[in-house]
Formats: sequence, C-alpha cells, structure tokens
Amino acid sequence: MRALIFVAALAACSPQTETPATTAEAPATTTTQSALEQMPTWETARAAGVDLRAIGQEPGWIVDIYTQGRIVALLDYGQTHLEFPLPEPTAPTEDATRFETQADGHALSITYRRLPCQDAMSGESYPATVEVIFDGRTLNGCGRSV
Repeated sequence: MRALIFVAALAACSPQTETPATTAEAPATTTTQSALEQMPTWETARAAGVDLRAIGQEPGWIVDIYTQGRIVALLDYGQTHLEFPLPEPTAPTEDATRFETQADGHALSITYRRLPCQDAMSGESYPATVEVIFDGRTLNGCGRSV
C-alpha cells in the first residue's frame, strides 16, 4: 500500500506543462513508469535482495542498497535511474554509515544516520535520516532496513 502511495505521489508531483499532443511528453511518462516498475515494492524488496531503502521528496527519489553488491538509485521522480557498485561502508561518526561510489561518470554518497525521521509527504516515521549526494546535489530523506 505504501508503495502505491509513493508511486501516486511521484506521479502527482511530476511537473506538468501544457504542450501540444505531438511532443515527447508521453515517452517521458512511459520512462518514469518503466523505472518505477523496476524497483521492488516495500513488500517485495527483501525477497529481491534489498537490505536498506531510502526515500525522499522534492524531487521524489528512492535509493535501494542491495545485499548482492549494488546500489540502485531512482531520482528526479523516476527520470534518472542508475546502478552503482556497493562499496565497503565507512562510519564517519558513531551513529552513521556512509557509502561512497561512482559509476558511468556519476558520483553517489549515501549517509544513514540513526536518527528518527518523518517522511514529509506521508508522515510515516522511519528509524534513520538519510542524506544522498548525487553529482554534488544533496537530497534529504528517510530510510530503514526492509
């Protein structure tokens, strides 16, 4: 159910512009839907191999850290879908875990802090506050083990 709410929220938050029907807007929607379909729901994430999930808003994003040595990032309401190798985590402070990785010319840093977090859109509580830095752009959100 939460996954459906998140997907609906991503779709509702996508910027809408008035353009003629002959523009490439339809493929962008299809791309977003295709990207979302590649991400497991909260209910199926553990079986898919996801260990930790982080989510955030404005713009909507999801980052999954898999047990099989990869990180999958779906950013910008689904417009950016990238996979990164999973590095060894570091612990910059006692209550935090950081992953820093690169792939295809993109840099990704994820810091999980064991501080309670509340999702800005759903109001749901999470046990971790997450900071994602993608190519120098900082995104803040919440996360938890799945």
